[in-house]
Amino acid sequence: MRSLQVLACLSGLHQLSTAYNTPAPPDATRPDLFAYLLNWTPANPVHGIFGDRNNSVAPWHPEPHRPPHYPPHQQCDASSPGAQSDFWLPNVPHNGTSPFLLNAPNYHIYRNVRDFGAVGDGVHDDTDAFNAAIDYGSRCAGGQCNGGTTGKPALIYVPPGTYAIYSTIQLYVNTQIIGDAVKLPTLKAASSALNNTVVVDGYDKGTQSTNNFYIGVRNLNIDTTAADPAKTIYALNWAVSQATNLINVNFIMPTSSNHIGIEMNGGTSGGGSGLFMGDLTFSGGLIGLQFSNQQYSLKNLKFTNVATAIAITHGFVISMQQINCINVGICVDMGAQGVTGSLNLIDSWCDTCGVVVNGSSSVVLENIDVKSSGPLLVVNGTTMAQGSLVGQTYISGHVYEDGNGTAIVSNGTKHVYADRGSLADASGRYFTKPQPQYKHYPASAFASVKDAGARGDGQTDDTAAINAALKNNANCKITYFPHGVYSVTDIIYVPPGSRIVGEVWSIISAAGKRFSDEANPQPMIQVGKPGEVGLAEFSDMLFTVSDVLPGAILVEVNMKGSNQGDVSFHNTHYRIGGAADSRTETACQSETQPCKAAFLVMHLRETSSVYIENSWLWTADHDLDGTNPTSVGTGRGMLVEATTATWLVGTGSEHHTLYGYTLHNAQNVMTSLMQVETPYWQPVPQAPYPWTPNATWHDPTFEGCSGNISQCYMSWSVRVIGSESHALALYGMGFWVFFNGPQYAPCSGPDGICQINIVDLEDLKPESAVRLYNVNTKGVQNLISVGGSEDTMTATQAANPGSWGGVIAAFLRFGAMRPHHDVKRHHVRHSRIHAH
Repeated sequence: MRSLQVLACLSGLHQLSTAYNTPAPPDATRPDLFAYLLNWTPANPVHGIFGDRNNSVAPWHPEPHRPPHYPPHQQCDASSPGAQSDFWLPNVPHNGTSPFLLNAPNYHIYRNVRDFGAVGDGVHDDTDAFNAAIDYGSRCAGGQCNGGTTGKPALIYVPPGTYAIYSTIQLYVNTQIIGDAVKLPTLKAASSALNNTVVVDGYDKGTQSTNNFYIGVRNLNIDTTAADPAKTIYALNWAVSQATNLINVNFIMPTSSNHIGIEMNGGTSGGGSGLFMGDLTFSGGLIGLQFSNQQYSLKNLKFTNVATAIAITHGFVISMQQINCINVGICVDMGAQGVTGSLNLIDSWCDTCGVVVNGSSSVVLENIDVKSSGPLLVVNGTTMAQGSLVGQTYISGHVYEDGNGTAIVSNGTKHVYADRGSLADASGRYFTKPQPQYKHYPASAFASVKDAGARGDGQTDDTAAINAALKNNANCKITYFPHGVYSVTDIIYVPPGSRIVGEVWSIISAAGKRFSDEANPQPMIQVGKPGEVGLAEFSDMLFTVSDVLPGAILVEVNMKGSNQGDVSFHNTHYRIGGAADSRTETACQSETQPCKAAFLVMHLRETSSVYIENSWLWTADHDLDGTNPTSVGTGRGMLVEATTATWLVGTGSEHHTLYGYTLHNAQNVMTSLMQVETPYWQPVPQAPYPWTPNATWHDPTFEGCSGNISQCYMSWSVRVIGSESHALALYGMGFWVFFNGPQYAPCSGPDGICQINIVDLEDLKPESAVRLYNVNTKGVQNLISVGGSEDTMTATQAANPGSWGGVIAAFLRFGAMRPHHDVKRHHVRHSRIHAH
């Protein structure tokens, strides 16, 4: 993911400038992007001190290793959860390593702030102790202290207590700060805090905000009530990007104050490019969340006695669900025209709110309960909608309802939404699941894979040890992976009854011949077998390949649970290339010959049902740990064929050759934010190169591009294909295209566009109940194509301007929905545009 600055500079400054009009509230600030844009050059991260770097990864000759005998457990502590007096995290062995650092055994990943002098009495200044814990091991901003981005991970544990913070706690990339989940610790801003103080700065200033990856904050109270209410105090700066984790934090501010819970201030580099935050509370203050980011999924945010709950100063696509506002002035303020590209607000409630939503944008409001409040939607001072929307969808923006190329420009259309079926919880809202913290389990409920003989050194074959651990731990123990790189040469089978927890994104890496044959692709992680039912939970893990492996499927899910969300992935990510732990970092450098590093990132098979929250499927576009040119040609992103129930909340799938997401005959799928970037090296060479389309895997062929310009031969962001597709509700999509070929070549298509087609709908029926809400694009000619490259109808960016280039509020041609109440609608017919 390159920075917003790079992309905007090379793709046209005028598109960006419109997103930074003066927002509401009027005192909100915005970064001066252009000072940075005009002088941009590619970042040059340091190489870091890595022992043999990825040459020490030996996927072609893994070290043979026989794990020790692993006897059955005598006691299954994970089978009977209950209230605990202590959190398990500080009480399990922390023997993880960063294996590619020199002197790796001497580098400590886990740190307890009490060991660095923190007192936690609410009086003593603990700021320096926190920063000492974060800096320990010669860590510094931007990974510039000989560790790259990935080489020096740190987990900062905060025990119960009240920690007085007199200045700022500064985080770096590859850092997690985790408080005690049983007794949440409090970080309390000192009464002497100066104006514009930031209590916790999650933005690593050593790199651009859009390269602020792998940062986490959870299980904390951040309290500013002791600070002067007249001063501007920020509890948290969160100008970060993908693979970051902000959950279970309470922001406590004085009422009627100028304090702000979260800001997103990356200076001239903008507010970042994130995916997900959730399960947060805000009380008091001027603003709860001052939002400035390219895209986000926000889930389960509660605001009480806040003047403005969410104030947007910049954003292209924002999907919100379960937003709870109580006694607030404005629940969601979208700012002036052009500040917010698109907004989805679903399954939310407002009690005693002055205004629920203020401002103009492409807006979708669905299932909102409003009590004792003012208008539901106000645009430029005019009330556009009032009252609750229980069981209804309100759409303002461009709406497509039929196949004749006509968009309805709607200033307010209400629909009865389709039955949510298996996707809904008992209340009728979409089911959600918080990240498992296992606070109801003792430390004895955890079993480390190292106890089973796994080494995590990036060289040893850990396959047998991991499979032995998972088999023995199923329905008995929670399987814990201390940080490391666990090389595996065969399938890791995850049986029903499994819980898997990593430490600062513990890595499992495919290696060897098993994954080398693209004609017979094999999963590295196999979650259950077809027909199996049970529990499988993943959190804080990362999956990758240790070499160029054209037959590798990183994760395959076959299983469903007895209950909704029993199979789940939280804060679990995928990285192909761009890091010192994989030979792809140095083996994939030719921009005209992208390497086939992996076949498919994630496959949700027909028999599966899975809840995925906060997941980044990233094929590297740059080197995180060095300056190597990077040209990785992963075949496919996520293939969804599941039919029971699938939830994708805050996911991104970037730089894959053929597609970001394909939903093939999928049924009962809900998504809240799908973010995709096209590979920077396309269309030189043109897709499908370097792959040969495989009909067994429902690959696109690009045959319809015959005689077309090269920008037609580029990766699809989303494909929804198959006559059996049914009940798909896709909320909030951001599909960004920035370059056309090697050396970040500028876009050279008609009128400067970068790509012809981006969303493909094929073989769907009018009654398929496939609904797309707020499709946003940049640099694309056709936002939606029906019928693949040989489209029968297109919705063009030119006819749907807005957001970062184009936006459609709702595409309902296959949605089996019809409006029952219309307000101020008119039709705009536009011609189909093809590039030949």
